[in-house]
Amino acid sequence: MPVRTLYFDESGFTGYNLLDPLQPIFAIASADIAEDKSLEVLQKSFPKYQGNEFKFSSIWSSNNRSGLLKFVAHLERLKGNYFVYMADKRFTVLCKIVDFLIEPFITDTGYDFYADGFCWKYANFIYYGFTQFTEPDFLNNILNEYQLFSRNPTLDNLATLQVQLRTFAEDSDERVKVFLEQMVLGAELFERCHDIEKFRVSNELQMTTMLAIVSYWRQRYREDFAVVHDDSSNFLRSRDMWEKITNTNVPTQSQRSGDGSDVEYPLRVVSTTPMNSKDSFSIQFCDVLAGLVTKHFSSRTEGEDRLFMDRLIDAGLKHVTYNGVRPELVFPDQIPPRRREGPDVVDQMMGIIYGSHNQDGVSSG
Repeated sequence: MPVRTLYFDESGFTGYNLLDPLQPIFAIASADIAEDKSLEVLQKSFPKYQGNEFKFSSIWSSNNRSGLLKFVAHLERLKGNYFVYMADKRFTVLCKIVDFLIEPFITDTGYDFYADGFCWKYANFIYYGFTQFTEPDFLNNILNEYQLFSRNPTLDNLATLQVQLRTFAEDSDERVKVFLEQMVLGAELFERCHDIEKFRVSNELQMTTMLAIVSYWRQRYREDFAVVHDDSSNFLRSRDMWEKITNTNVPTQSQRSGDGSDVEYPLRVVSTTPMNSKDSFSIQFCDVLAGLVTKHFSSRTEGEDRLFMDRLIDAGLKHVTYNGVRPELVFPDQIPPRRREGPDVVDQMMGIIYGSHNQDGVSSG
């Protein structure tokens, strides 16, 4: 089987702090654009650039910024050769509250919380309710309390979270009270459903984003994949899990994603290689693209910066193919979700990770 090389780089990484006000958006850009093609685009876009490597942060804050207009002008011609996955980190925290507090007891009662993208749609529903029917800081207070616990998950902090959620529920508007009551119940049942000592890793974004991107490419191409990423990335601290999910030994099956779409397994990643971004123009291309996406979706991009971003959109940024986690006016078709019929998406993923095909380890990467 021929191998297609996919290059990756990220922007907006803040570790397990998903509520950093200075960097509200996280994005990973991917591309199957060869090194010579990437170099050509970068040199034509930024002919006077003097840095050791093309980096979005340096370009944006210098006289080279105007070259971004030339860079995005290449995106229509290259459409199909790149893909970006982004996460609004504030909304992502809300999705994690829904995922880890509400989903377990709903699933235990016999419903498929992930069918047809219900989890994401329900998070949209909650987000809309909180932003429309509560005070401006109400949602932020909930997110902050959950992050305080999830970044330092101890029994004392769990007790504090339970108390805070009960207080929020008691003081909430009747139109959103049911959501708070569900969060309270999930917090009270937390120890039955999760290992509190390992829960800190639930704030991880990089590996799940990489998986979403590889799933996108798998839907487009039949070849095996060689992944090349910036060696400054931290996502391979979960390397063992990554290899178990992406390797060629996974039995052929269709796996539902959280948004309700289907992905064919195995993902067939035959190698995962870290590389110094200074040595890869394709990674540098991804750095610029990821930076543009985080800058566009950031609420901090205002004034002259927003006007320039509008010019970039018209010049070609509008052609970017992307997906991600952000609030949208897409709500559940039915509440509660449909009844479970067989294993749900979490059970299927556990089968991939801990199935017999992975018991003896894998040789990927």
